[in-house]
Amino acid sequence: MAILEEIGATGLSSFSGQIQADFLKELRGREAYKRYNEMRLNSPVVGALLLAIEQSVRAVSWQYTSELGPDDPRLELVAAAEANLRHSWNDHVSEALTFLPFGFSVFEIVYENVSGDLLWRKFAARGQDTVLRWLFDDTGGLSGFVQQAAPVYKTVEIPIERLLIYRTRVERNNPEGRSILRTAWISYYFQKHIAQIEAIGIERDLTGLPVIIMPEGADTTESTSDTTDYGRAIKIVRNLRNDEQAGVVLPHGWELKLLSTGGSRQFDIDKTLTRYESRILMSALAQFLLLGQQNVGSLALSRDQTDFFTMSVNTVADVIGAAFTKFAIPRLLRLNGYDPDGIVLEHSPAGDVDVKGLAELLGKVGGFITWGPAEEVWLRQVLRLPEKTVEELQDAADEKQANPIAPQGVSVVSSPEAGTQTAPMLEKMRAQFTAALAKFESALSGKHL
Repeated sequence: MAILEEIGATGLSSFSGQIQADFLKELRGREAYKRYNEMRLNSPVVGALLLAIEQSVRAVSWQYTSELGPDDPRLELVAAAEANLRHSWNDHVSEALTFLPFGFSVFEIVYENVSGDLLWRKFAARGQDTVLRWLFDDTGGLSGFVQQAAPVYKTVEIPIERLLIYRTRVERNNPEGRSILRTAWISYYFQKHIAQIEAIGIERDLTGLPVIIMPEGADTTESTSDTTDYGRAIKIVRNLRNDEQAGVVLPHGWELKLLSTGGSRQFDIDKTLTRYESRILMSALAQFLLLGQQNVGSLALSRDQTDFFTMSVNTVADVIGAAFTKFAIPRLLRLNGYDPDGIVLEHSPAGDVDVKGLAELLGKVGGFITWGPAEEVWLRQVLRLPEKTVEELQDAADEKQANPIAPQGVSVVSSPEAGTQTAPMLEKMRAQFTAALAKFESALSGKHL
């Protein structure tokens, strides 16, 4: 049927499987990798930005949930598959986060047969610079890529069914996404070259500007050859450096002077460099990293900027969770004969938690929430409390109901019939939480209750 056929195209610019979406040639393919790799390894500002994001994302907690509830047997399979990995989950997250500077990160999913179940053996990283060309189907959909990697540089074709790809954004179905450093490239370029000029200027100020005065009769023919007096003089002034082996040997009658560059500069180089550094951080909503270095910046401004950064970090974690949920989990379930839909990889909120604000919020809206084990699991993750599973909390709630003399703690509604007890239990929980918060604030201020 014609209605089922795709007519148009995404318009992604590519030639022979090589993406040419960026209008700057130096920011395409492997050339782009070289420049973004230089930025993340050479720039302390870019390094601090990426490290701040990585540490924030690696600090979150991850868990698998099912729309059928905690008793879904597929959860046990997915958990066993993760436990079977040859590397830790955090190692995979760290490698996956390279999609931030490079726009994408790609992995080959490797499976292993364990007692009749096909489980994950590893998510093998495939370097961004090893992508020779991408493979597309007739409708523009991605069907895999051809890899050429060191040390043998043999070309191999990896199909899309074996790939797990993380991208910063999906624009025209570009498999290479777009680096978060793309908008910072111009600022980095000028900051890099101005810093080099500043270093050259400092060196010249320390040694002075060398000038050679040649005597009458010297060969002043303009040439770089050592056979002429002019060429030898040019070589001396260019190579003159003030180090532990400094020294000059001059022919008879020659005179060497060092001219100092007096006076102040027309431009404030430090201010110029700081401006470019702040724009690099601004491109990733991380300009708060510079607060306090210039003796300016209010606490309120710091909180506002940190909130923006936390929002972006949570989005990064969402990208990882969504891609893993969409591609890795369903393929595993299909291979083992399960329904591929309904299992989701979720994460706890990234960044610091405003404990006082959360307490005020619970005081206002907590009475409208039916608290169950799942809600307590979430609250424990948010407050960085000791982790407990839904099953452990449910068993504790059942034990409290069966044994009235059991120690009292945070009450949990274990069934819809217990909903009438929500308000009293919530009041008790709120009182305990407020008392703990008061002790914490008192300890910070140096007082003791």
